[in-house]
Amino acid sequence: MTKLGARAAAVRLGDGRELAYAEWGPLDGWPLLHFHGVPDGRFSWGGGSVCEARGVRLITVDRPGIGGSDPKPGRSVADWATDVEELAALLELDRFAVSGWSAGGAYALACARKLQPRIDAVALIGGTGRLDLPGFVEQMSTAAAWKLAARMPSAMTLSYTALALLARRRPAIAQKALFSGLSTVDRTVIDRPRVGPRLVSAYVEASRPGGRGLTEDMRAVLSPWGFDPAEIHLPVNVVHGRQDTVVPPAHAEYWTETLAATKPVWIDAGHFLIEEHLEQLLDVLGA
Repeated sequence: MTKLGARAAAVRLGDGRELAYAEWGPLDGWPLLHFHGVPDGRFSWGGGSVCEARGVRLITVDRPGIGGSDPKPGRSVADWATDVEELAALLELDRFAVSGWSAGGAYALACARKLQPRIDAVALIGGTGRLDLPGFVEQMSTAAAWKLAARMPSAMTLSYTALALLARRRPAIAQKALFSGLSTVDRTVIDRPRVGPRLVSAYVEASRPGGRGLTEDMRAVLSPWGFDPAEIHLPVNVVHGRQDTVVPPAHAEYWTETLAATKPVWIDAGHFLIEEHLEQLLDVLGA
């Protein structure tokens, strides 16, 4: 299967689950494992051509219950590092970098904690703070959805499922629903022809099994993570938009104060900075 110029496949993990991934760039390139946000999936990345030119083997992975990956009920954020460790072994990756956008940042940190000796670089891109602790969700412009997932997961699942149906039938209308409430700076990015439709298409694939996996992904981040980020000794690049209202700058400031070693990178952009500053992000990672 190919989509948006990506090579797509799946691996079978030791417990029998399939883990789906997509990749861009040369097979012998510098490996970068990137973890998507919520609600999102492996096809949301839009920088395949840049990775090809830079010699980066970009690998994006659907988390359990999302897109082509089998569910893992009751999983924690920490469990993700075990899945990634197996994936890396099956792909014969000795060393690699990790990045996470938005809520995917928590999963990048899980890998940085467990797999430290194998990781070349780490980046949180518009990364959320500790959503399992009080105060962080309330700061976000998407707080209502996160609270619904915490208090009424069945309703959140129904919402995701209904939105998936709309996205399949009326993608333009679904795009407005998916990205309602964004700031002007982010709306300008989403309204570009190469961005919004691609993200809607990625959502269609991410929600293919239904909305439950997306809801469980939120609940994993809202629950105890299963590891202490303060025990990460690798330098973590904290890349954040000064105009981010989805994940306000206070979340990035928390990480610069909490993690043992950080390299803050502030960009004059909103939450979707990954769409406009890809070259800079790769520079930060050392790619």
